[in-house]
Amino acid sequence: MAFEDHFLRGGADLPLLFFYVNRPSVVLGRFQNPWLETNLPYLVQNDIWLVRRQSGGGCVFHDDGNLNFSFIVPTGMIDRRKHAELLQEAFLKAGITLQISPRNDLWLESTSGEWKKVSGSAYKQTKFASFHHGTLLVSSDLNQLEESLKHTLIPTETKSIASVRSKVITLNERHPGVTIPDVIELVAHHFRTIPFELNGTLLSMPEVQTSFNQLSSWEWLWGETPLFETNGIKVRKGIIEGKSERFTTETVKDLFSQEDLERLFPDFSEQRRLSSLIL
Repeated sequence: MAFEDHFLRGGADLPLLFFYVNRPSVVLGRFQNPWLETNLPYLVQNDIWLVRRQSGGGCVFHDDGNLNFSFIVPTGMIDRRKHAELLQEAFLKAGITLQISPRNDLWLESTSGEWKKVSGSAYKQTKFASFHHGTLLVSSDLNQLEESLKHTLIPTETKSIASVRSKVITLNERHPGVTIPDVIELVAHHFRTIPFELNGTLLSMPEVQTSFNQLSSWEWLWGETPLFETNGIKVRKGIIEGKSERFTTETVKDLFSQEDLERLFPDFSEQRRLSSLIL
């Protein structure tokens, strides 16, 4: 995601199509509430990282069976419907029929004849460039996906953007044997091009490191949470109104039971430790 941000801000010739695979993670939309959208204790117990992305939209699940795509283009060229159609055409050449929803998501028919979402997407626009990115559930663990996206807390009031929940399906369920390299190859074939594989050297670039550090910071992950109210307190941008303190175990320990505190504030220190080693 830091690479994606780097390309968006002038780090590559545009337009381009960028594919990437993340470790098991739950990725919040820009204006979402992690306590409302995710099962925080489950994430910690199963080593599933929590991340907030720059685009809007709903919460999604990444793992090594999910392929992320990102169309990065000059701002005047952004066309989410066209990008969805390009993917639809590429899959059709391989004998895989997808439908495009009014939200420009991709849907696949199950063996029982029910259409389910196989790809959700979102976008971000800047003055000079934009990206339209999304997921492709190739062989993801749907049980982990379902458990990860359960609520930890339902606030009495919230200004966050709620996810639109849909039944999902993997490509593998309908077309056994399809792999992520297969998908990259069939899209590259459709574009009559050969994909270029990135290596880790880009991580040393100051611009990429700056973006990575921002995306992994408390201020971004928790501190960008829109206003919500729970247990008689209001929390705006991660700060308790009237106290000017972060919404943490220590600052609300008199308002919640020990069980609730453990559920609301599980220990993400291992994620922070491991993510710091990437750079």
